[in-house]
Amino acid sequence: YRIMKRLQTQIIFGVLSILFFGLNNCDHSESLDASRINSDTNPVLLISIDGFMNEYLERNETPNFDSFLENGVQAEYLIPVFPSNTFPAHWSIVTGLYVENHGIIANSFYDHELEGYFSYGPPENSPNDERWWGGEPIWVTAEKQDKTAGTFFWPGSEASINGVHSTKWVDYDGSIPERARIDSVISWLDPSGNVQADFGTLYFSFLDSRGHRFGPGSKEVDEAVVEMDGILGYLLAKIEEVGLAENLNVILVSDHGMASTTAEDVIFLEDLINLDDVEIMSWTPVGMLKPLDGLTESVYQSLKTNEENYSYRVYLKDEMPDRFHFSSHYRIPEIIMIADVGFTITSRPFFEERGVVAGTHGYDNMAPEMRTFFAASGPDFKSGEMVPAFESVHIYELLTYLLQIEPAENDGELDQIKFLFREN
Repeated sequence: YRIMKRLQTQIIFGVLSILFFGLNNCDHSESLDASRINSDTNPVLLISIDGFMNEYLERNETPNFDSFLENGVQAEYLIPVFPSNTFPAHWSIVTGLYVENHGIIANSFYDHELEGYFSYGPPENSPNDERWWGGEPIWVTAEKQDKTAGTFFWPGSEASINGVHSTKWVDYDGSIPERARIDSVISWLDPSGNVQADFGTLYFSFLDSRGHRFGPGSKEVDEAVVEMDGILGYLLAKIEEVGLAENLNVILVSDHGMASTTAEDVIFLEDLINLDDVEIMSWTPVGMLKPLDGLTESVYQSLKTNEENYSYRVYLKDEMPDRFHFSSHYRIPEIIMIADVGFTITSRPFFEERGVVAGTHGYDNMAPEMRTFFAASGPDFKSGEMVPAFESVHIYELLTYLLQIEPAENDGELDQIKFLFREN
């Protein structure tokens, strides 16, 4: 069956190639799509290292990362979507959609239409309710076009989309060791194995956890970076072991950066408004407020009056700057409050009970502290080059290009990242 799938795909691309060049035999433009239409497809492995930043590599000894970058291409930095949080950012990477177009507006939020609370995923009684998830993730795009995908964790990968799952997928369990995750995915990608996947994902969260608990400049984060380097070395050895070193395109990516936070830089929301006047959809560092009927203007004006004195910016939903791409979705509430980098929006009872974490993210996605990481290595990428920064929404188009499949509707542009590819 697997061989038949590959054969069918090759036949389809062969026919398309004949039609394309027959109709365009006078067109010598170097279109990215045209340049690949008659070539073989190399498998792709997409890896997320949650909360990873370039500066972590610059201050630590990381021989495996160094080797990977010497043989691949690295962006100066990657620009995450707004808000720069785990679920919104990861879902944008794999759908190519800004948050206002896919609807995962935060890690946790309430949806009045669905009458449920999304908290790092849909409610337990509706985990596969497709109405939570806007857009089409890359593994579904691949499966719908006769490719085989295997997702060993990715935020949202447990959900079916239009009734489609990856051929191989796993319910999230953070206790599964990193090397066991690698063993499974490599077995799926193994060209002599039973699955022979065209596309795979891996996800590692421990670096993000250390950043929250100890802060981005801590020795504990540096220890986690060295640990991650060892995990990358293990992955590269497994790739070599199954004979994929020359064929596999490996993409390392992260969802957001990390900023230091302290108990001194705190915004107590009850000092600014009456908390009984609003439903708080999300607290910090992006406060999402849904005022009670008739109170939107008064709540907004109270926040606006104190904007300069309390280190935040506040917007009405329909006045959000276009660059945030955060205004059109029905889940986005009427008032959005964005803390300055390093500040925390909280309440006095919560602060007295829980305090403030040492590091966090979610701030303005253009802030330097939110810049994140992108690197790729493999037969289709340049080698040993640094390229300009770009937005994470373009990665979906990159993946469909590598897999030679037709993208679903998305906000990315392949032309924005063509500098990543090796010249033919």
